[in-house]
Amino acid sequence: MTTPQQGRIFISYRRADSKFAAGRIYDRLAAHFGEEAIFMDVEAIDAGLDFVKVLEDAVQSCDVLVALIGRQWLHLKDERGKRRLDNPEDFVRIEIAAALNRDIRVIPALVDGTDMPRSTELPENLKPLARRNALQVNHRSFNADANRLVAHLESALKAAEESKIIKSP
Repeated sequence: MTTPQQGRIFISYRRADSKFAAGRIYDRLAAHFGEEAIFMDVEAIDAGLDFVKVLEDAVQSCDVLVALIGRQWLHLKDERGKRRLDNPEDFVRIEIAAALNRDIRVIPALVDGTDMPRSTELPENLKPLARRNALQVNHRSFNADANRLVAHLESALKAAEESKIIKSP
């Protein structure tokens, strides 16, 4: 691959929190929608490319963002002991905030029983995430949970396509 594939579905996740769940979900979504329709940083950014620009472009071109939220997502700290989510330059924060600002479908996928973050726990630009209806994705029920996610994504992609048709002159 010489240029990054811009997917219609963007998978946002923290490697230190949910990389294995992200990999399983990527595989399931790629099998269903095709690899070219899914953006996940590990799979879609070639060596030598400006990964910040690639991430920004991918979020701007996606129709749906799946935000994988594991048990450490909210509380992970950087090397200075500060919560990553409080850093305006945190990539996960940037990805989700950009999708929320575009008013596209953002689906929180709560990994292995993680609770949905409360609005009061989120930075200002992520507070709308707390109002998004979430799905559970659990190891024990992965197949059923992944099928449910696929169904929601099919619906979201159909709505996005219809919205594009209505908006086009």
